[in-house]
Amino acid sequence: MKKIYLSFCLLVLATFSLSAQVVWDNFEDSRKGTYGFISGTFIPYGQNPAPGGSNNSLVAAAYSRNPAEAFDVIILDAPMADLTSYRTGAKSMSIDVWSPAAGTTVQITLENSILAEPANYPTGRHSVYLTTTTVAQQWETLTFNFTEQPDASVSDTNVDRIVLLFAPNTNTGDTYYFDNLNGPELANDPCEGVAGNSAILNDFECNQNTNFTFSHSGVNFRRIVNPDPNGNTSDYVASYIRNGGEEFDVIIGRFDGNLTVEATSTITLDIWDSNAPTEVIVSLQNANSDVILEMTQTTSGSNGWETLTYDPSSVADATDISQFVILFDPADFTSDQYYFDNFRINSATAITDLAEVTAFQATPNPSFGETTFQYNLETAAHVNLSVFDMNGKLVAQLLSEDQQAGAQQATWLATDLPNGIYFYNMMINGANASGKIVLSK
Repeated sequence: MKKIYLSFCLLVLATFSLSAQVVWDNFEDSRKGTYGFISGTFIPYGQNPAPGGSNNSLVAAAYSRNPAEAFDVIILDAPMADLTSYRTGAKSMSIDVWSPAAGTTVQITLENSILAEPANYPTGRHSVYLTTTTVAQQWETLTFNFTEQPDASVSDTNVDRIVLLFAPNTNTGDTYYFDNLNGPELANDPCEGVAGNSAILNDFECNQNTNFTFSHSGVNFRRIVNPDPNGNTSDYVASYIRNGGEEFDVIIGRFDGNLTVEATSTITLDIWDSNAPTEVIVSLQNANSDVILEMTQTTSGSNGWETLTYDPSSVADATDISQFVILFDPADFTSDQYYFDNFRINSATAITDLAEVTAFQATPNPSFGETTFQYNLETAAHVNLSVFDMNGKLVAQLLSEDQQAGAQQATWLATDLPNGIYFYNMMINGANASGKIVLSK
């Protein structure tokens, strides 16, 4: 009996291992690969139109087929690991689909992107997999079955493209929704082993702790390869082309749980602006879309990355911040292109929490143009004291020196700077702490 039970367990484990898949895209916290050519209308960030059945996700992709194309395709690129088990049927791919009709064929072709060209079929096509919808206007999970290997010369380890087709070899213009695309394991998964960080609200890579649910831009808001790594070394960013027909073109998203704001918190967002200056609003809202706090910053340079810093500390006691809205160039009808990335909330250490510092104060605050920093050092230390504006630009280097234990002082003269919010940062023996000053002359 023990041997039979052990054999059964080993069989179950082996079966589970063989059917293992990687979530390529759930349009929420798992995004693998990059979307390339799409001939239909594809909206990758949209609210699930009919939660239930096999898919209760908040977000799903909407796809309207191009009726002028018999083989209308969605292309997703990323190098895959050994595909032998998929070709032999030991492993399978799956997808959640909402279809307007039962009996619709859904196809996946795995290709080598270098060999496969639009007009040279079957060259470069490693394998074809088919499935069929069984219900109309509700979600179901479809499992793909291996059908054929058009180009047997393509190695099982030399495939880097998924081509997804709805109703291939037809000229319909139907709209489909899909989600939770489970595909082959990646050859190199850049997020493997990367620890989650809840402070990173969304970096469009390994930490995606927000769900984008709506954008007026629709097809013009998506995750892409970073086009300008100067100033931002991220591999992926968001691309956004403003809808020129909307005066208040919005991007709406939800936090994973309610956002916690502390008295020392800041919110930062990296922006690449094609036509600065541009106002960028971040609005914090509750689940009913009631505005809790609206914050505005302005880009200062065109065609380069910069970090905008927002101050949400005035709502540190709020417990119902569940939604956010981002607006580029509000109250206008522009159609400029932007990239954004590294949406995050930062909670700074207060200077009074540094072990070496006691009796710290920055007065007056609000400042009328001259601020005095006073503090006591418990031990001798190297002290760096700097002031930055809301865009993270250094505006004053007040101290960078070795100081003895005891009472210390530094003065910041800001008579030539515009009114607004500034942040001071103190580094002592490698430990950082900061605070906020309001300049009001």
